Amino acid sequence: MKITSIISLIAAATLVSAGKFQAADLRPNADVIPGAFIIEYHDGIDHAKANSILNSKKELSFKVRGKYNLFNGASIQVESGHSGEYLAKIPGIKRVWPVEVYQLPKAKPSNEDLTLPQLTSAHNMTGVDYVQKTFKYTGKGIKVGIIDSGIDYTHPALGGCFGKGCRVRYGWDFVGDDYDKTKVAKQDSDPRDTCNGHGTHVAGIIGADARKVGAPQPFVGVAPGVTFGAYRIFSCAGTGATDIIMLGMELAFNQGMNIINMSLGAGSAYKSNPIAVLADSLAARGLTVVTSAGNDGADGVWSVGNTGLGELSTAVASYDNVAGSYHYFKYAGAEHPYSFSQAWGKALNLPTNATLVPVFEKDGTLSDGCDADSYAGKNVTGKVVLVIGDVTRCKSGGRGAAAKAAGAAGMLIQTLPLGLSNLGGNLDFQMASIEFSAGQELIAGYKKNPASTFTWSSTKKSFRVEGGGRPSDFSSWGLDGELRIKPNIAAPGGNILSTYPLNMGGYAIESGTSMASPYVAGSHALLYSAHKKVLRGQDARQILMNTATPGSFFNHTEYAPVAKQGAGLINVRNAIATQTIFSPDRIELLDSVHFTGKNVEVKIKNVGKHTTVYTLSHETTESAISYRGGNSYPLATPILEADKATVTFSQKKVTVRAGQSVKVKVQFKEPATGKAIEFPFYSGYIVATPQGKASVPVRIPYAGVKGDIAKVPILDTDYGVPVLFVSNKKTGKVGAIEKGHKIDWAVEQPILVTRLGSHTPELSFRLFEAKSGKEVGYLNTQYGPVAASFGRSKNIDTNTNKPAIRTFNWLQGTVYTGINATVPTAVPAGEYKVIVAAQRKLSRGKFPADFEVYEVADVTF
Repeated sequence: MKITSIISLIAAATLVSAGKFQAADLRPNADVIPGAFIIEYHDGIDHAKANSILNSKKELSFKVRGKYNLFNGASIQVESGHSGEYLAKIPGIKRVWPVEVYQLPKAKPSNEDLTLPQLTSAHNMTGVDYVQKTFKYTGKGIKVGIIDSGIDYTHPALGGCFGKGCRVRYGWDFVGDDYDKTKVAKQDSDPRDTCNGHGTHVAGIIGADARKVGAPQPFVGVAPGVTFGAYRIFSCAGTGATDIIMLGMELAFNQGMNIINMSLGAGSAYKSNPIAVLADSLAARGLTVVTSAGNDGADGVWSVGNTGLGELSTAVASYDNVAGSYHYFKYAGAEHPYSFSQAWGKALNLPTNATLVPVFEKDGTLSDGCDADSYAGKNVTGKVVLVIGDVTRCKSGGRGAAAKAAGAAGMLIQTLPLGLSNLGGNLDFQMASIEFSAGQELIAGYKKNPASTFTWSSTKKSFRVEGGGRPSDFSSWGLDGELRIKPNIAAPGGNILSTYPLNMGGYAIESGTSMASPYVAGSHALLYSAHKKVLRGQDARQILMNTATPGSFFNHTEYAPVAKQGAGLINVRNAIATQTIFSPDRIELLDSVHFTGKNVEVKIKNVGKHTTVYTLSHETTESAISYRGGNSYPLATPILEADKATVTFSQKKVTVRAGQSVKVKVQFKEPATGKAIEFPFYSGYIVATPQGKASVPVRIPYAGVKGDIAKVPILDTDYGVPVLFVSNKKTGKVGAIEKGHKIDWAVEQPILVTRLGSHTPELSFRLFEAKSGKEVGYLNTQYGPVAASFGRSKNIDTNTNKPAIRTFNWLQGTVYTGINATVPTAVPAGEYKVIVAAQRKLSRGKFPADFEVYEVADVTF
């Protein structure tokens, strides 16, 4: 990209004055609350001792925002301007994080008819319908805490009341309605959801009973007998913060929840983020922690949300519901469903004489329609244009504006890679998404007869949608930054009917991993009912992962990669019926350099009543390639190929007596095909099949990366970053720093720009003397001395509809002379080099050998 384009993005970026951090695990593009920190104490330090230590620092002024016990620490608001680095060096403090602002994930609303029976097909996909009807399991006696926007407990499908004797028995409001405006929590005892809807929808998926309460159609959640805890940690605008979420998690545990659901994954990071740390602590005490994997499927690999990254937490991917009812049109003799944009909000009403114009590029491929130049020389006035839904450059708003300016009457967007996408769109322009195969058929029909017109239906009909019963395109891809298998498992999350606040309509259909996560939480409750006691969280996850059913993408015969679906689609019927536990629940092979697959031990435990013979086998998946052609930023849609590992067993058949276990050695060999320089993600499943027709096979997913992971690009140099610019404080003009530029600190603000295509254990900005090469220190930014782990950047910033970047202000020519320094130091006048360094994955972190190192500017001041 041209440097002028980057300048324009920086000029538009909001440079947030924010708190500082030390050893932080900050999400890319995260907002933080200035001066607010989460501090973790060393073992043996309690709140009283910590307060005494903090209060002994006479220069430090602070207020306590919240106290934790299971997580040994607190959140504080520093009022004296001291940094996170200062706090981290106080004796007794182990780690410090900034308090990050969280926005509730935006679920995708649906335009479907709430009365259509296809909407309840999710239970058929997972065996929940069989379990409910055959065994009458409901999750009765199981307590499920929902960490979300609250629950509208007045809803008759959720019990109609709050407190003792009610289905929503427990809870607390940690934020109040207006937290987004003030960042000041106004707590009270009423966790009712009246202005958001997300938490009520989640609750209904877990346990609504809408069979006799006047719903658009009778339905039940996964476990309609559970008791709820409602922990409101998001305001009306969907705003919360790290420390508030953690308070909700601890209270849920203290009030006796067996399961908590957190449909709030946001941005990739490392498992050392404080929410994941606390989640592991709770899970180790027996609590089941279920989270959403995230809705960043359009960003490609490395995108799983941070809240589910704990070792013992369950991150959930989404599958689309099998069928749906949609508005549709007829063209060239065929009917095609469509999903109109949110901005347009109703069925398309285009002229009956409007013809189709596929917008092609010069090479004959379908254009993304992002630029006005796409329509140069084409007559689209009063016509319906067809473009492809590649989101790497723009989103639907930009496409619609360009098409409308060219005179088009409407726009159809062919979804990549499949299905029907949720479009934002424009208020004054008719546009809709169509399935990928529909786009292909429209082009074929156009080539046969360009004069063909459309027939637009004013009603809906049922279609088995492209990708129905398959992994959702919006569901985030793994792996995580340490090549661990995340997501862990998948559940229905596309087109899910559930409850909504009564004052917001009572019922709604939404899509997202926010909907898939509570499905897994409810499935745990059914499993606990079947076992007549509450299992420890990791034991239940083991069973559900063992018995999940892997699936494939639409029109594909091979299973989809483990990085997309984890163990596969949850199968509650199999989970309850199984007589086998197959461990571990996942096998992470890492990369070619750190390969762990030469001698893996798996254990088959027979928990049935009879001796059983097991046959061991191996199932492969498609591999995912994201680095083709030397790109430094992963492809938005990974290329799927057939790079398969070889697996051998020490025994292919084993006999296991009732109540006993047998261990088997497994050897993996990475794929012979696939180029190491393209880092293919390969994966599959180890299968143990018990004898007998009715027996349930159990699986262990595995995944690895061929190649040296240390060579995976981290910084997106294809985009022209990292780079250093200066902004004039008086005029606001942003420009590039020329070689030898002398910074005038009185009127200029240097800005470092980065864009991460992959995780890094440490991103740092360093200053060196130009002549001697001596390192001076770490640049002091609005976040302090940046030397921390970072997850990858999102592809598109939804606020600007442009490629996401991150900016750091270099403050007044100061540096931290070492990573353990607690205060910044002014740099003497002279000539210097500014260096950006990103540590390579799985490396020891020795500088500069284990880093991507970029000299971004020569400066003088």
